[in-house]
Amino acid sequence: MPLKDRKPFKRLKPPQDLKADEELFYLKATQEVFRNYESNDFFERVIMCNSLVWTCALTGKSNLTFQEAAISEEEARRSLKTFPLALKKPLLYLASLTQRKRLNDMCDDVFNFVKERFFIGEEVDVIINGIK
Repeated sequence: MPLKDRKPFKRLKPPQDLKADEELFYLKATQEVFRNYESNDFFERVIMCNSLVWTCALTGKSNLTFQEAAISEEEARRSLKTFPLALKKPLLYLASLTQRKRLNDMCDDVFNFVKERFFIGEEVDVIINGIK
């Protein structure tokens, strides 16, 4: 769920006493229901969702709209599913050994260590004389 002020977004629960013939306003981005357009809740929610105050909870990208942060999270989840299983444990282990405080510095340290090393179970492509 996208973050605002470093806290996960919490959807408002729909009103309990909804009537079948009642006119409602639906905010697609958050999948929330509001009773009237003029209410502060709906108007403020639309403004907040379109403001550049959101952060992707998985990548840390900031200054996004709610929709952009949600898309960024979905793309990160898809990317994680394709990450090689053989590399997960060694990379997490190496990351746990670094003493860096900044995420970028830690990533640089891990990358510099593994860029010319191979791990047990890792699939390797080799090209010799132009033949794969």
